[in-house]
Amino acid sequence: MFEGLVNNFTILTTFLFFGNMVRSKYLTENRMKRKSNHIIPGIVLGLFGVVLMYFSFPISNTVFADFRQLPILISVYLGGGTAGVATAIIISIYRLFFLSGINMSSELAAINAFVTLGIAMILIRGRKLSFKRWGWSLVLTMMTASTIFAITIQEDKWFSIALFSVVYILGGVFTYYMLQYLKRSDDMLRLMSEAANRDFLTGLFNSRAFEAFMEQKSIVTLHSNTPFTLLMVDIDHFKCVNDTYGHPAGDVVLADLAEVLRDSFRPNDHIARKGGEEFVVVVDRCNHEQITMIAERLRRNVEDHVFRLPDGTDLHITISVGCATYPDVMLEQLLEKADQALYQAKESGRNRVCICA
Repeated sequence: MFEGLVNNFTILTTFLFFGNMVRSKYLTENRMKRKSNHIIPGIVLGLFGVVLMYFSFPISNTVFADFRQLPILISVYLGGGTAGVATAIIISIYRLFFLSGINMSSELAAINAFVTLGIAMILIRGRKLSFKRWGWSLVLTMMTASTIFAITIQEDKWFSIALFSVVYILGGVFTYYMLQYLKRSDDMLRLMSEAANRDFLTGLFNSRAFEAFMEQKSIVTLHSNTPFTLLMVDIDHFKCVNDTYGHPAGDVVLADLAEVLRDSFRPNDHIARKGGEEFVVVVDRCNHEQITMIAERLRRNVEDHVFRLPDGTDLHITISVGCATYPDVMLEQLLEKADQALYQAKESGRNRVCICA
């Protein structure tokens, strides 16, 4: 029994760690919002339940047990009801048709999978995971499994049930702390990644993150050939703002301008602070004709916006914008051409948009 238990805990630990790595990389939060992707963790956890059944451990001379109910609980927690149903179906099919054939024990085991699913849907689905809710889920699913043991075991049933209950609760508590540990680790990595890629003042992407984005964008664009436009944005006479009102006022202007930029573009457009008072925007699926209207709208939004300084002063500023569009401009020259267009906008009077011809 000890060897079987060690195998189950080893499998459980390995799956949770590597499964979390794959999930974090390929099933991000935005992708998980799509219904079709909820089925993926359900299928994987269903197969995990099959593995746990294959490596069952003895609790008496005639009775074998496993942790198959835990994948159903995990599935509902990670993927919701859709994932949980997929996991329960896979586990039930394997138990009915592949483990020992259809008999009373396999039928009760299949029913138990869906009872576990129901308990998880009530206590876990769509909720923040707490030890209290997880604990109640463990107790109730343990009781359903123990009831099945009481029906099917003929000899030494109470010892077997007691031993299974202890082992199952230990496995469930271990799983809970593993899930919590992995979630905290993911949250910390996400925060560190955000801190490394974000400008501390504006919350926009920083120059390093923008360069990495452009490298990836270039690779994708070479395959898709989808047009996009690069905008270089510079605040006119920003040095005068700092000299007249002080650097704290300048910081307020930069942060406020970042909000105007966010409001002026779509959520999937990439906005970054390139340095100082210079910003850069990548507008997806935007050609030469469309960018004139978009850039002019941005210029007017900034011109009409009231910037409230720390001392209560209301300030109006203007921006100059330079634009370059792919495929009109080659990828490797895009940044240079947008910068040249920005310089042209500055030289021709500021508060205007220039587009690379």
